[in-house]
Amino acid sequence: TPEGNIILDLDVNKDSRGESTTQGVAIDTKHIKTQVLVENGGTVVIGGIFEMEETNQENKIPVLGDVPVVGNLFKNRTKESTKREMLVFITPKVITDRGPVR
Repeated sequence: TPEGNIILDLDVNKDSRGESTTQGVAIDTKHIKTQVLVENGGTVVIGGIFEMEETNQENKIPVLGDVPVVGNLFKNRTKESTKREMLVFITPKVITDRGPVR
């Protein structure tokens, strides 16, 4: 721009392994497309690509954990939730070619 700012068209993708099928492994894609105005040498942060994972686990003492009613005394159940966000930091700089070519 005339003020020295930079207009960026950003297209951010995050590909990860998906489910396995008989035809191969699927690819899960998360996608953000945006336009930002940033000053020369300034930093812009792009976020919003989240990944959530939940796991349930049960540990038990063999045989005793399967007994109705009292079996719960011999079991341990845990539930874990994880949430992650991908952040992309971009710092554009305009390069002016005023020196000799090397």
